[in-house]
Amino acid sequence: MSGFVPFKNTIRNRLMLLLLAATILPITTSMIISYNATKSSVTEESVAMNTRLLSLGKTNIVNYMNNINQKSLAVYNAMNVPRSLYYLLEHDMEDEVFPNDLTDVIRNRNLLKDHLYNIYQSVQEFHQVRLYVVKTNATYLLRNSDMKVGQTEKPPRDAEYTGKTSIEPTHLSHLYGLTFKTSQPEEPVFTLHRPIFRAPSDELLARLSIDVKLSVLQDLNRQLYDEAERLYIVDKSGRVVLASQEAKQEEVLEWFTKVRRADSDSGYIDQKSSDFKGMIFYDRIQTDYMDWYLVKLSPYTHLYERAGNIARINAGVSIGFLAIAVLATLYVSLRITRPLQRLIGYVNKIETGHLNVNIDIQSNDEIGLLARRFRSMMQTINNLILKEYRLEIASKTNQLKALQAQVNPHFLYNAMQSIGTVALQHKDMQVYSLLTSLGKMMRYQMSTESAVVELSREFEYVQAYLDLQKQRFDTGLEATLRIDPRTKGVFVPKMILQPIVENFFKHGFVPSEAEPARLLLVSELLPDGSLSIRIEDNGKGMTEAQLDAAAQALAAGDQPLTQGGAVAHIDEGGIGLRNVLSRLRLHFHPSSTLELYAAHPHGLGVLMHIPLEEGAVL
Repeated sequence: MSGFVPFKNTIRNRLMLLLLAATILPITTSMIISYNATKSSVTEESVAMNTRLLSLGKTNIVNYMNNINQKSLAVYNAMNVPRSLYYLLEHDMEDEVFPNDLTDVIRNRNLLKDHLYNIYQSVQEFHQVRLYVVKTNATYLLRNSDMKVGQTEKPPRDAEYTGKTSIEPTHLSHLYGLTFKTSQPEEPVFTLHRPIFRAPSDELLARLSIDVKLSVLQDLNRQLYDEAERLYIVDKSGRVVLASQEAKQEEVLEWFTKVRRADSDSGYIDQKSSDFKGMIFYDRIQTDYMDWYLVKLSPYTHLYERAGNIARINAGVSIGFLAIAVLATLYVSLRITRPLQRLIGYVNKIETGHLNVNIDIQSNDEIGLLARRFRSMMQTINNLILKEYRLEIASKTNQLKALQAQVNPHFLYNAMQSIGTVALQHKDMQVYSLLTSLGKMMRYQMSTESAVVELSREFEYVQAYLDLQKQRFDTGLEATLRIDPRTKGVFVPKMILQPIVENFFKHGFVPSEAEPARLLLVSELLPDGSLSIRIEDNGKGMTEAQLDAAAQALAAGDQPLTQGGAVAHIDEGGIGLRNVLSRLRLHFHPSSTLELYAAHPHGLGVLMHIPLEEGAVL
């Protein structure tokens, strides 16, 4: 199938998935939690802020309306003072039915105009002031500095109202049925209607109406909302007094019903309808003369705009960090897995037989350590193979020499036995003893049954060898063999003692009449369970420099020797000391050691230390 690459279950892919999950999930979760927390915080802050704003707006409206109400009470000022407004109303300032004096009528009308003008001038936002006198069905309308007086066929609708002071909701100003020559356009106003009674009765004398420009409410509440929000002042019957935007009455009633039915006079309501989705904040304005609701509509899009901006900023920052994390993930995964892939390539080459592959991975992390250990392991394996190969060659050589030496061995054994018989016949026990020692050596050396033997047999072979050497040097040689009974059954490589003893006679033996040559062989089982074999002589020994050179030669293992002189004897005599050490490490433990040291007072010592596996001692 072309065009489709299956997801491979590799360390690189799994590492990339793990790192991506470890970065994407926390960042995404953090974004969601941050957005929800910001949204909740913004909601709480908006509720608190709008509650404060509406409370401030309510206070401003109440103070302003109380001021208007107070101005309307000027009618009752100086009630008993002649020429006061109340006095004029109470004493029928104009008697159109029985006019006594036209001059008095004009004078009283001018006084009335002055009183109404004072009320009109008391507040800048007053549009016009009307006074309707019940008894005469006369209407006095003051606008700017002009006053119009007239009678209508029917009393105005509000003239029949004899209740308390009230506020008429927003409407276009009108002339209350009078004809007025003015170029001033009609404008939206709300009206305060105050009935004037004959004290102390409830007889209605007149009705004072003050039209107030709607702009004053707009100015008072302009700071309570912004362009995205809507502000309303609605009376308790649902009629709009002020709207920041044009709204149909039915649209207002749709949400105002919920506000009016609310349990408290202030608070907020969540609204989710077709025309509005957001929060409705409200505060009721209730006095003796008005019952209004100050309502503010804040859409969710506006409320959560800041949360959305913060979320977008967080998203931008998170996406940036996420991109960095993804790149870092790719870099880290490639950085970690590329050396592994190279190491796998080297292993594949090794599998094909290229054991000397140069593993070139130079890093200081765990993978670099693994590569170095792997490189060291391959070097160890190569050295072991080389050692095994050389041991095999040495074994074949020894076998060849043994075969060469076994020229008709039965003939030699029979011949030696015949010579021994002759020695016994002539009662020459010394010759018989020497022949017996030589026979032991020949049988032991020529035997190819096993490459490992018990340590006791090694000592027996060395004893036979030393017996022959004593015959040669007589009293000039003293040899002592001390074998720990616990070590007799330990299996050791065959012919590991003879090369060392033979080296003494080749390189260290010094004939002397003053002092015989001494040779000591000791075996013991150490407390840690390891085998120790010590061979000391009192020969000419080696200098400190020669000992160092010999130690380097032994440490070189299978590497060719470049030294001469003092260390030449290490590989002389067939198997040699390095061969002994190699076979100890091969057959027993890699940590087996063979050390040369200066004996006291003079001479040379060889110490073999062989860690034993459990069960090696019989």
